[in-house]
Amino acid sequence: MTDAYRFDESSTEQAIAYAKIYAGENYSPAMETVLKVAFSEKRNLPTFRLKSSDTILLSGYMKKWVGAYLAGYNNRPSVRTGNCSGTHPDPMAKTILRARISGLEDNLADKIVAGHSLLMTIENNIGELLEEYLSVKLSPLGWYCCWGSTIDAVDFCKADGSLLQIKTSDNSENSSSSRVRQGTPIGKWFRRFSRRPGVYNWESLNRMLGRPGYVSESDFRAFAEKTIAANPACIYIAANHLLNRP
Repeated sequence: MTDAYRFDESSTEQAIAYAKIYAGENYSPAMETVLKVAFSEKRNLPTFRLKSSDTILLSGYMKKWVGAYLAGYNNRPSVRTGNCSGTHPDPMAKTILRARISGLEDNLADKIVAGHSLLMTIENNIGELLEEYLSVKLSPLGWYCCWGSTIDAVDFCKADGSLLQIKTSDNSENSSSSRVRQGTPIGKWFRRFSRRPGVYNWESLNRMLGRPGYVSESDFRAFAEKTIAANPACIYIAANHLLNRP
């Protein structure tokens, strides 16, 4: 979020015209809705590391904006290919684990450490799966995903200017997501209660939508399972990963 940019062209219609040029056949009513909402409150536009003190060329800004939107859309779990993590577990983790659990076999300790690293990768993907699930469920209701953070710290918006943030857990809000709400009316929803195992918050979202039972944890899990089965490559697991071995 920044103070409102000063563009060399101030027309939302001109921004739409540029978006149509840069997006080409990928331009959609959903993109247009997000764009209109974004420009209705310019201080919530993404910065793209541009200086707010400068006059910004609208054409150049829209090229970045469209690029961010399409990059986010094309990186959703159902279509993307996951990358190998460049981070390796600290060997001390295995040392401490075996010191704490006496008699733990070396091979099992290796698998536990490798499995923990994989689970961390998977946990990082839950939010993206949630975003894609909700994009499928909410778009028929007029809520469109702000792919690529094309409205700062906002995940979904409607043509009437309504904004919605989603989180996987009640303890996962970051500084930017809380910052944007200062002076900007926005709905907020989280999926699960971090300190109440097995307790979820879907009915709160259903009330926001005015659709009892419309989304649920079981439906989300079914979506995640179907997505991973159709595109297992979205989560990178090396062929020689320890969990693939007997």
